[in-house]
Amino acid sequence: MLRILWPSQFRYDKKAIILTTLKDIAVRANISTSTISRFLNNDPTLSVSDKKKQAILEAVDALGYKSPQRSKKNFNQTSSDDTQDCEINYELVLVNFLTPTQEIDDPYFTSIRAGIQNRCLEKGITLRSLHIHQIEANQVLLRNAAAVVAVGHFSNEEVSLLYHTNKNLIFVDSNPLGLKTDSVLIDRTALAHDVMSFIITSQCKKPAFIGNNEERLHAFREVTQSHGLYIESLCKVSKEYCIESGYQAMKEMLQHKTLPDVVYAATDMVAVGVYRAIYEHGLSIPEDIQVIGTNDISSARHMSPSLTTMRLFPFEMGEAAIDMFIETLAGRRHKKTVLFSHEFIWRDSFTKK
Repeated sequence: MLRILWPSQFRYDKKAIILTTLKDIAVRANISTSTISRFLNNDPTLSVSDKKKQAILEAVDALGYKSPQRSKKNFNQTSSDDTQDCEINYELVLVNFLTPTQEIDDPYFTSIRAGIQNRCLEKGITLRSLHIHQIEANQVLLRNAAAVVAVGHFSNEEVSLLYHTNKNLIFVDSNPLGLKTDSVLIDRTALAHDVMSFIITSQCKKPAFIGNNEERLHAFREVTQSHGLYIESLCKVSKEYCIESGYQAMKEMLQHKTLPDVVYAATDMVAVGVYRAIYEHGLSIPEDIQVIGTNDISSARHMSPSLTTMRLFPFEMGEAAIDMFIETLAGRRHKKTVLFSHEFIWRDSFTKK
């Protein structure tokens, strides 16, 4: 496997040589890796206080961390022996289907970006970011990039444009071209079947679903129909995974005579909206309606009651996308798909039986 290591990124102690990472800086500065990554990448959309900037810079200096970009500025000043550990600084383009404002409101995709940025910083890879609406105006950038990492869900036209511009594509959280490209995915079908298995064994009689039209919706319908539990009014398909979509869908659901005894929310952000609608209707969780979310965002454990959810690994998914690119540089010729697992986090909003 190709390793791209920069001498300036090491800190030393008496026992070992330790590679300083964004997580080390995050722990020392008490600031998220996403914010640190965006700050070190000079992200123009980032708004951060002077106090946080100072904390990041102090942590960087204390840990002896220097970004690969800074290291390359001093490249010509190193000896020929020093350069043996350095490689060409490849440039990747990250294409995001969400706008910066939308991404800030979605912890899942924010974590994917942070994982991508973290691995690029570690490996000395230059990363340029675009929103999907910017691809036509940046065809030269996309064509000349060593690879394009496309995060999220894109239309057929957008996928076709990306693929014909640069066939070195890595999709994260979708796989629209199958075996033609690399991809990093959650196994949504397995995840949904696990959730539905617990719902069925807990003897819930009126399960509900709020989410997008994808594998989890299909699994919900398949399982509930096979057990004679499917009720059309308790299945809400929304276009966005956000608090407002969960709130509005749950409000509509509560107008019907048949109320659910459990709601399977496609994301924790959707679940936050579900909580609000249930409480406004004068009902309680989990006594009247139980709730299961997906992602295990940091606030899930602090919700009232704490949210039962499926833990995902978006940060690691972002890192895996860059690892796949490095494998390609090292000679991998075949395309592959990496499926990430999930972990059930039991809390108070759903009672396991």
